[in-house]
Amino acid sequence: MFKKSFLKGISFVIILLLFIITLNSIFIIKTNHRAKLTQGLYSNTGDSFDVVLLGSSHMDALINPNILWKQFGITSFDYSTGGQPIDVTYYLLKEVLKKHKDPIVVVDLYYLGSTDKFGDEGYIRTALDNVRFSVNKVQAILNTTPMDQWLNYFFPIFKYHDRWKELTDTDFNFDTDETYYTKGFNASHDVYGKENDSNFLTTETVDLPPKTEEYLKKIITLSKKENFKLIFTNAPHDYSQTSGSKVWTAEPAKMFNKVAEISKANNIPFINYNKLTTELGFDFKKDMGNIGHLNIFGSNKVTLNLGKYLKTNYKLTDHRNDETYKEWNSDYVLYSRSEKAIDITNETNIKNYIPLIKNKNYIIVASTNEDISKNEILKNSLTLLGLKTFTKNSVGSNYLAIINDNKIQSETLSSAKLSKDFSLNKGTNFKITTQSVDEKIPSIVLNGVENLNKHAGLNIMVYDKSLKKIIDTIYLDSTSVIKR
Repeated sequence: MFKKSFLKGISFVIILLLFIITLNSIFIIKTNHRAKLTQGLYSNTGDSFDVVLLGSSHMDALINPNILWKQFGITSFDYSTGGQPIDVTYYLLKEVLKKHKDPIVVVDLYYLGSTDKFGDEGYIRTALDNVRFSVNKVQAILNTTPMDQWLNYFFPIFKYHDRWKELTDTDFNFDTDETYYTKGFNASHDVYGKENDSNFLTTETVDLPPKTEEYLKKIITLSKKENFKLIFTNAPHDYSQTSGSKVWTAEPAKMFNKVAEISKANNIPFINYNKLTTELGFDFKKDMGNIGHLNIFGSNKVTLNLGKYLKTNYKLTDHRNDETYKEWNSDYVLYSRSEKAIDITNETNIKNYIPLIKNKNYIIVASTNEDISKNEILKNSLTLLGLKTFTKNSVGSNYLAIINDNKIQSETLSSAKLSKDFSLNKGTNFKITTQSVDEKIPSIVLNGVENLNKHAGLNIMVYDKSLKKIIDTIYLDSTSVIKR
């Protein structure tokens, strides 16, 4: 009888835990970091990466895996997350090593400067909430978070239970494969426009904060134990970014000089990119997105430099012509298109904009219910796209056009409201109207979701068939300046 009751009790506990784990995955906040960690740690682990990248958001924009692939045939993945403390980096690295044996591990050390006992809860959750339950996760929670928060880290449902009112389909069916082609990388196209005002050329040293030094040495010890190669980096940034902070070392430049000494003593390369700007041809004003993060232009320079360093100092196979890695070429194409989409969304002049969107890979929808014949800006814009229904003798103000494969698929002008259903494939359905039910202005609904800004004037939507999403929606009124 006791044995039977015991087994029932164990079964109940197991079922309860499985139920809680399921709720955890539904209720935790979904971010792009959840997708990248799930992809890099669990979904795409068939072939070990040559190089793995870890650190905070400084690494997020430092090394571009797609450039390493395109230029050198090196496979890599970026596991960095915003505000990732060095102790969390250590446990995340241990999680990476479960699937990727003997990679070259590149760790950016910006967060060595933190003097806080524990990192910011939001930043820690960005990483740990997306790591599967294991002994390693238990150790990570016990060592990187305050004791009074342990229960919420083990069972996030207790932290996020109030989210039940805001849950969406994404929470139940989170697509972790949508952005795998970026390989975890993310850099803006913004331009900082200011010089680096900090003293980054000093040769003096100061000690590291005790806890971060402890975990730096743990990472070094782990590399020796697991026999993987280790490289440390310091991304270009203005050290005054943290000046005045009560939870940051007062002299980061001197701290990194100490890191150089520790690295040299352990025969580990430390690439301090803040001291290599001349060699890189790095222009702080143009190659930084803000005071602490590289933009895409700066990242390209650093990535090319690291790629050459890796090829010179390590035996790495060029996989570009290996059929086994053909998906890396496909992913590079998707990455290139996503970068082009950013260029499109940054353009504000319609004359420059039109040539960017005239691409066979795009579906373009143009709609308005204003009299085009009386607005030269709108008329000229449509003419640049190759559209032509609107003439001096045309009647009506409701206008709707669809361009697909750089060909006019449909173009109509009428005095009455226009509505059109357009299916690209089984899962992609557009419903387009020149007068929405509520505000009587153009509307484009994709798979049940409104996507236009709902403004008067000429509305243009651009859909990328490869990325399988709308990459831009704009509207024009009486000027040639694009509005979003």
